[in-house]
Amino acid sequence: MRARLAWATGLIASAALFRGPLEASPLTHVLVQLPILALAGALIAPLLRFGRGDWNRGGWACLLAAGFGIAFWMLPRSIDAVLADMRWEVAKFLALPFLVGLPLAAGYARAHPLTRAVIKAQTVSMLAVMAFLYTHAPMRLCNAYLAEDQYRLGIGFLALAFATAAAWIAPLLFATRQQVSGRQSGTGASGGTVDESKEERLCVQSRYLALSSQPH
Repeated sequence: MRARLAWATGLIASAALFRGPLEASPLTHVLVQLPILALAGALIAPLLRFGRGDWNRGGWACLLAAGFGIAFWMLPRSIDAVLADMRWEVAKFLALPFLVGLPLAAGYARAHPLTRAVIKAQTVSMLAVMAFLYTHAPMRLCNAYLAEDQYRLGIGFLALAFATAAAWIAPLLFATRQQVSGRQSGTGASGGTVDESKEERLCVQSRYLALSSQPH
């Protein structure tokens, strides 16, 4: 419990301490600093026992709240406002841990496996759409950054989409291969058992024939 709180505090402190270098580029601002703040909120979700009532049955209430928060802070206008107004900066450091990371962790923990699969698929598709948007936009979406920085952000979204998809698909592929190998080994073992039973029957039949052929 204390370790989670320490990690969350450390992540928020690191995001604040290195705010200048992280916000100098949209790549590190959007794909490093924002996830760090959201992760800090996700770490403290079990400590606060948040989202365990009937109002969050199936995790839907928290997931919807987190979805709206993610959509808001992914807007280019929100990124520009953070860089132009210190009040938006403070709002970002409060909203991402407590209005995005915290409800996302609380909702995902109570979500149905099918809902989790949909969330994963939606995350990958959203990252791919953002990659296409930032690499093919004819104008700057974030006025605070250059067009070259915007393009690099799009490439970062694309790389993150591939990495996320691979991280989620790899365990399924390995599990399937283990199941297939287990079935093959089971089939081989059952085949060996059948052969042994046939040999036993042949031995019994040969003994019976030998006894019956003896004179009485």
